[in-house]
Amino acid sequence: MNLFAAGGFRYQDPNYVACTATSAQDMLNFIAKAHSGGTSFRWHASLAGSTRDTILAYERAHDTIAAASRGTDPHGWRNALNYYGWGRGALQDGNMVYEDVSYTSYAAAIRTAVRQMILTRKPVGILGWAGKHAQMLTGYYGLRGNPLAKNSDGSWNTTFTVAGLYLSDPLRADGFVNVRVSYAALAGTSDFRLRFRSYRETDSPYDDGYTPGYRVSRTEWYGRFTLLLPLR
Repeated sequence: MNLFAAGGFRYQDPNYVACTATSAQDMLNFIAKAHSGGTSFRWHASLAGSTRDTILAYERAHDTIAAASRGTDPHGWRNALNYYGWGRGALQDGNMVYEDVSYTSYAAAIRTAVRQMILTRKPVGILGWAGKHAQMLTGYYGLRGNPLAKNSDGSWNTTFTVAGLYLSDPLRADGFVNVRVSYAALAGTSDFRLRFRSYRETDSPYDDGYTPGYRVSRTEWYGRFTLLLPLR
């Protein structure tokens, strides 16, 4: 399975702090071209640089990152995906189409990413470079087992495997556009531009106003493998 659509991809260049905004733009483009957004989907595919910059400005106004930081954080990326894709109602807890979710293990993150791509036909965002950069997973290859199988207690069965993933990176210099990356390489390659590592950024000191309760946002992700995950 591969949800990548060549006509929906653009690089973030020359805006080198717009990796999340460009990834949001690309992911919404892929969804638009696949007609997988559902009845409330409102995005119209666009490759314009002005669209990228508008999305970034929205992210910065709706994130939990420190004002002095550049770019945005997972909450900003999530909020832009929901707002531009499905409107203001999708920002409400319980109505979100995309959510930022973090996992204690690489295996759990990838298993969930594969399962949700199957269930929703939508791409998954990943926080690459230990949280410094946004990348996208659009599919997988070499599936063995059934990702949708459940145990007797109703929990997901976790015995399925994939040989690898399809990954795209909005930064032109990285050269990763719709590339096949083995499961082992994404977990352990020495090329840190490609390796999916746990989140290590600490510049999100504020609470997320779009979810109940109070929590310093960086504690949601720090030391964990973080995804922008399609829920439905």
